[in-house]
Amino acid sequence: MEGSSNRIVCQKIKNMLGKRKAILDKNERLWEAGVLVPLVEYRGEIGVLFEVRSKKLSWQPGDVCFPGGKKEKKDKTLQDTAVRETCEELGLESVDIEIYGELDYLVTQMGPILHPFLGFIHDPKQVKPSMDEVAEVFIVPLSALLTQTPRKVHMEMANRAPKDFPYDLLPEYPKVWNKRRGYDVYFYSYKNHVIWGMTAMVLYGFLERLRAEES
Repeated sequence: MEGSSNRIVCQKIKNMLGKRKAILDKNERLWEAGVLVPLVEYRGEIGVLFEVRSKKLSWQPGDVCFPGGKKEKKDKTLQDTAVRETCEELGLESVDIEIYGELDYLVTQMGPILHPFLGFIHDPKQVKPSMDEVAEVFIVPLSALLTQTPRKVHMEMANRAPKDFPYDLLPEYPKVWNKRRGYDVYFYSYKNHVIWGMTAMVLYGFLERLRAEES
């Protein structure tokens, strides 16, 4: 009977795992966002459109970014999120945007799980930024980005256990700041703008992939 009972338990576990695909196990601080890396035709060549966030915003005011935001219940997919947010921020309709595909997504420690999509805005003259969210937009020629070597710094991350950490269970756990890992931060410059942070990480990944494709 014991062998039969064990087989039943194993079958239940097998059935449980077969009900759905595995997903990223994220804590409550991490949220999913969809952004668009918008390509446009500008002065006879392809450029990348960037936004400067409004100073009215509470999160990263004045920073350079791509259009995008947090996924909402009405969004069926994160691509829908990227398109919807782009339309809201740039005054466009979904038909104005052609999605080319998805880039590698980023899992950050301080904010969103970022899902970037590459797309083309057919007529940049149709762009009418929402001044509540966007202070200005600017376009950088793709050629200027491909020829630029970004500055790079290595940021370090550490953690420290709280006072109620169960040292009785793990007496040798360090009581001081404990360095865990680090990550690279990239900086691109164009005229009076600095592109850095998550936006630069997405941009760097796209440009490196494009260079590899052309080599």
